Amino acid sequence: MGLCLTIETSLSRLRLQGISACLIGEIALNYYNVPRVVHDIEICVPRASLSEAVSILCADNEFWPVEKKDFDIFTEYKRGFPVLAATQSKLLLVLFPDSHFYLSPVEDVIVDQEWPPTNYSHQILELVSRDELKHLPVPRLPPYFIGLCQRFFESDDAMARISAEQLVDGMDLDNGWVRANLSSAPHQVRELATGLVAEKSSRCDGDLNQALLHTGDKGQSQNLRLIAGSGY
Repeated sequence: MGLCLTIETSLSRLRLQGISACLIGEIALNYYNVPRVVHDIEICVPRASLSEAVSILCADNEFWPVEKKDFDIFTEYKRGFPVLAATQSKLLLVLFPDSHFYLSPVEDVIVDQEWPPTNYSHQILELVSRDELKHLPVPRLPPYFIGLCQRFFESDDAMARISAEQLVDGMDLDNGWVRANLSSAPHQVRELATGLVAEKSSRCDGDLNQALLHTGDKGQSQNLRLIAGSGY
């Protein structure tokens, strides 16, 4: 199974059994204009349904559990969570409880695709077609950003902070966005967001710089605001 088929198969099986699910990690970052290679498909489900979700996906042998032993700074956050291999694919599924990234209840944070956006990021369109994107459950940017920041403060999760930083850059988030979307977030989250916005112009390098549209094309930067779930 390729990326899209693996996503469709896993999500449809969970949906048939009444389990809400949301794509996070590398796919969600690409949706919000962050150029990340997709190594794993990360799925967030209700905490109480995590074990059931694993059982459902493994019921007919298209997915099966594997033990991941080697972790580094980029993958440490996946330690201890269910990892599933997919038939005829090198892609792995990693399942997280929604509480881990402060996305509980997960069904309340998913982008409403019934209101079609007028724009998608170039990054996600390289992975998924426009038609398939209509059925792609990703979290709205404000709760996802807040959850990443809270993961960083709670467990010193370096990748969570890096992801938050890249979302600021990839979506060209500014102080207006912070005020509009983070007013009820914890104070330390707002402080971190404000700091990341202030440092934005000093970052930008390599491949990421190609995706960051705040570097001079204001028309393209405005298009980012038309992405469903962006909070603009």
